[in-house]
Amino acid sequence: MANNYDILEQLFDKAKSINPFSDGHFTFGEKYVAVQNGLGQIGVCATLGKKVDHTNLENFDLGKAECRVAANAFANATLNYLVEPDGVGDIFDTVDFSSHTNLVMIGYFGSLVQKLQTKGIKPLVFDIDQHEAPVLPMDKQHEYLTVADCVILTSTSLSNGTFNGIVKTVNPQCSIYMLGPSTPLDDLMFTIPQVKGLFGSIFPIHSSETLNLIAQGYGTKGFMHTMRKVYRIRK
Repeated sequence: MANNYDILEQLFDKAKSINPFSDGHFTFGEKYVAVQNGLGQIGVCATLGKKVDHTNLENFDLGKAECRVAANAFANATLNYLVEPDGVGDIFDTVDFSSHTNLVMIGYFGSLVQKLQTKGIKPLVFDIDQHEAPVLPMDKQHEYLTVADCVILTSTSLSNGTFNGIVKTVNPQCSIYMLGPSTPLDDLMFTIPQVKGLFGSIFPIHSSETLNLIAQGYGTKGFMHTMRKVYRIRK
């Protein structure tokens, strides 16, 4: 993978070639941004505390985190509806993590951590928000990634610019599973050899309920009942 390769830029360009960016209707919330394209398809991306609003779209620049959030949501609105998921369900019920000896989680997924622990699996967890618990100090992340044989990775790594560095740090045999509503489900994600699974979400067409909840500032738990958890596994 070239040093300057940006998978989000590739996804964004692909989506724009199918549906014009100008046709996207944005909903800006405190925790998520949503895009509804001209076909009524919806894509979302977590803001991670970034202030994303219509002013970010006026001078669009993928070098800015705010614009990357918007681009991620826009790409998901178009591309996630063009693929046939391999199934519907939770990552815990689909992937057997017990076979991995060095499991790293980047982005704290509390309910998943609890489920893994019930099976005696204790992932090493890192999160930009150091107030999340239980998480390890960020200065240890590189060290643990170099020996990881599996990484559960939040898809917000695409918009916050950390994805490339993580992929380059893990060894070629490491399995990466992308997780969260921000996840692109497109085949382009599988051009990254370590990416073995994509666990994202599909929303009903023209789902005003989803958009209203995001506009009111709700996070994943608040609009989860409006989405369908779907996944794709590398063939």
